[in-house]
Amino acid sequence: MPTPIFLSPALPSELLSYILDHHVYPTTLLICSSQAEFLASAVEDIQSQPHKTTKDTDRQGPHGSEPAHSQYPKDEGDTEVKHALLSSPLYQVATSRHIRVVYAPTVTHLRACLSVFSPDESRVLIPPDYALAGDKTPHIILYGFLKLHRDTSEWSAQGLNNTTSILVELVHRLSWNAILVEPRIGPSDAALEKLLQETVPILNGGARSLGPGSEEGAWTGRTVEVGRILGRWSRFQRAQWDVGD
Repeated sequence: MPTPIFLSPALPSELLSYILDHHVYPTTLLICSSQAEFLASAVEDIQSQPHKTTKDTDRQGPHGSEPAHSQYPKDEGDTEVKHALLSSPLYQVATSRHIRVVYAPTVTHLRACLSVFSPDESRVLIPPDYALAGDKTPHIILYGFLKLHRDTSEWSAQGLNNTTSILVELVHRLSWNAILVEPRIGPSDAALEKLLQETVPILNGGARSLGPGSEEGAWTGRTVEVGRILGRWSRFQRAQWDVGD
């Protein structure tokens, strides 16, 4: 039975670029948030990245002079290059049309989706050259699995195990591969390690300690690291966008 893989946290743009470059039909991207929330984070991510520039010789007039009505500063000879996801090369358009995207805004929605998930219900069309493709191993990619549980009553070993067991059952039932990726906030250095070292209470509904005499914000009662919980069901791996950072 395929073992789910937990990859390094990624920005929305890193995740989308990875899927477009390495996955084809019938890959399913299951985003653990609302559509509006994900799109807003993706736009913010892309807009916050430095824009690349390249020399633009096409806009020069005769003998290398600037056009009479040039809108560019005369002391600059560069043209802004769009982010790869915004430039929409043909292969990206073709690939994205055959990748199914599902949104699960709550833990309840996520569990229900995983429980009844079936590729037969997809409205995504099969690509014409699908029969000629080499590696056709189906993948389901979950983005924001832990984030969806955080700050809810399911943020515990019990809650995470309950949801993960449903995912493992899906993988076994369909013989699909599963990949889990969390949204990255801040630098990528040791992001995966820090995430797995986070502690959660054993049971649902755990409370945080308040007041003097205890560490404010710490969980009361027994706790366990997230890495130990997920380690029962999956294996951890540094992703290509995290290697060498």
